[in-house]
Amino acid sequence: MAEHGLSPAHRILLDAVPDGVRVLDVGCATGYLAAQLARRGCRVTGVEADPVAAERAREHCEAVVVGDVEGGGCRSELAAHAPFEVVLCGDVLEHLRDPWSALRALAALGGQVVLSVPNVAHWTGRRALARGRFPYAEHGLFDRTHLRFFTRASARDLAQSAGLRIVDERFAPAPLPMQARLPALRALERAAVRVRPELFALQVIRSARRAGPGARPGRARSRPRGASWGTPR
Repeated sequence: MAEHGLSPAHRILLDAVPDGVRVLDVGCATGYLAAQLARRGCRVTGVEADPVAAERAREHCEAVVVGDVEGGGCRSELAAHAPFEVVLCGDVLEHLRDPWSALRALAALGGQVVLSVPNVAHWTGRRALARGRFPYAEHGLFDRTHLRFFTRASARDLAQSAGLRIVDERFAPAPLPMQARLPALRALERAAVRVRPELFALQVIRSARRAGPGARPGRARSRPRGASWGTPR
């Protein structure tokens, strides 16, 4: 959660954004990602449905649009601020009624899209379902405000259905308990996420660009945490 500091997924998202570019931060909340980007010379426009959070985000954004990205009025207002070099969708698409059309509209506003979604196929989610449970919670995989659920494969389909060509993907693990944060366990965690992201990645982060005419979506090269973003093989 933002109030407890940046998560591994937040850091991966930020790593995907070049310095000094124009960014649309979708679901900017109080501007905690925008603050980091502004320190790197980025010019950030935020969009946020909660007017109280949006007001706080103005401290870090050059402009903030208050509204629902699924609404026509909000989309028209965002188009007036476009184009952006990067559209950042950090943990927001799973909260939308129709993330497919929303992502398609957002992708038209910029050249690069960076998105993250929770991986509902994480082993803790599978364990809960195997026990016959769907434990709604205030945050996490079973956040009660999630309207859509994604796996690694369906997150790829989401991006491609929006006309995006995936150029890279990375994975964020679940945070280890304090007592388990030993170097050996960290190394084991990184290896597990790299080898079986479908099972051990808590979040899937993808960097994508709009596919050109006649272009076919390619398979992205996955990278462990700490690796740089690159192009697919």
